[in-house]
Amino acid sequence: MNANRPAGTISRALICLCVTGVSGLAAVAVAAAAKHPTPAERAFATDMLRTLVELDTTPANGTRAAVQAVAVRLVESGFAESDVEVLAPREQPNRANVIVRLKGAGRGKPLLVIGHLDVVEAPRQNWTVDPFKLTEKDGFFYGRGVLDMKGEEAAIIASMVRMKRERFRPDRDIVAAFTADEEAGTANGVQWLLKSHPGLMEAGLAINPDEGAAGIRAGQRVYYGIQTSTKRYVTYRLETTGKSGHTAIPQPDNAIYKLAAGLTRLGALQFPIELDDTTRAYFGRTAEMESGQTRADMLAVSAAQPDMAAAERLAATPERNANLRTTCVATLLRAGTVENALADSAQATVQCRVLPGDTPAFVHDTLIKALADPAIAVVETEGGQPNPASSLTPEILARVESAVHSMWPGTLVIPSLNIGASDSVYTRAAGIPTYGLCSIFYDLDDDRAHGNDERIGVENFSDGVEFMYRLLKALSKAGGEPGH
Repeated sequence: MNANRPAGTISRALICLCVTGVSGLAAVAVAAAAKHPTPAERAFATDMLRTLVELDTTPANGTRAAVQAVAVRLVESGFAESDVEVLAPREQPNRANVIVRLKGAGRGKPLLVIGHLDVVEAPRQNWTVDPFKLTEKDGFFYGRGVLDMKGEEAAIIASMVRMKRERFRPDRDIVAAFTADEEAGTANGVQWLLKSHPGLMEAGLAINPDEGAAGIRAGQRVYYGIQTSTKRYVTYRLETTGKSGHTAIPQPDNAIYKLAAGLTRLGALQFPIELDDTTRAYFGRTAEMESGQTRADMLAVSAAQPDMAAAERLAATPERNANLRTTCVATLLRAGTVENALADSAQATVQCRVLPGDTPAFVHDTLIKALADPAIAVVETEGGQPNPASSLTPEILARVESAVHSMWPGTLVIPSLNIGASDSVYTRAAGIPTYGLCSIFYDLDDDRAHGNDERIGVENFSDGVEFMYRLLKALSKAGGEPGH
């Protein structure tokens, strides 16, 4: 979901991208002081945000310049060079990552914080401001990545630096990894770090501010979301063949018609509704914002013995349906080469978003049954990552709620499923309980992530800087993670 650096020096060894070697993970502990950032802390965070936004980290440019800027800032702010690691694949030096560790007392495995530095493209002709310049206007910061997710990263960096300057020693190390390629969809970021530098990424739990949701509507905070799981992204190619020839003599064996008939049946497919602890908690708490039949249905679904008829009524809304079911939808079609020849084949791409309780094999078999035609081949082209849900222990939930309510008393805290995608799939697949926890509230009716004139509220950013500090200190306490 998510400015000029002070002068300083850093060793050539740090500036050069390391392709071997490593460091560790970093941590934080305890609750936070009930105050907002000082003017100096706020200025530091804003300057960090400016630095990140004004470095173009779209896929064409990579993250190297931003990673080096972060590394320089951390060392200038008091972190030892040995606690700041710059790492990249040898064959992709521009796909760089930086890991910083705040050392703790060793009373638990580290707390890992992950965040991607890369951003999507920003065609300048579609923006009213320069997307790669931080612009403050009408109470907002504008710039590519301010929401997704350089604002979050500026808050993390400011929090790490603040704790370092305060000589705060958490129970466990806190490790923050600022990474490449989440938007590019390639494997040079979190996935590569887990594979190539597992010792650095070892953790008892992780948070990902690219997930989670902190929603505002009509100027009022609506809820704060904790995401505990992510749908798995699985893609299939459907293909049929038919008799080719001249269009003057239509053939009954028509590839396009066979595929079209199968897609019509696929359009009517409904996977079974599935409810787990997160989904029940989501509807149970969301019911507080609803009324009438919707409220009653949400409460019925959240019960120990959920009412499946109520779940079906809730699923009539597409977004709620996506929380309750695995979904598959056709996204691309291809058939034929010229207007006056019968197509000898037809293809469709079908993208599925799979709940943690469903396997790709189950989805594959369900598609075949729905298509109901052995002449339609179903080939998996993208299997996605295993997506086990992270259990939300009462202690972790209590710490998050305490941090939220220390800033915004009474705000509803809701566990939820991420129906999109993020780097959390890699940490969860590696066995690290991972929670989507962001810091910056955004307008639910004006979400500009990946869009034109991306923006965040100036005061929301300032509040987020303070909240991230409190959150990291709370979650760096020993214990609380699943299995402890």
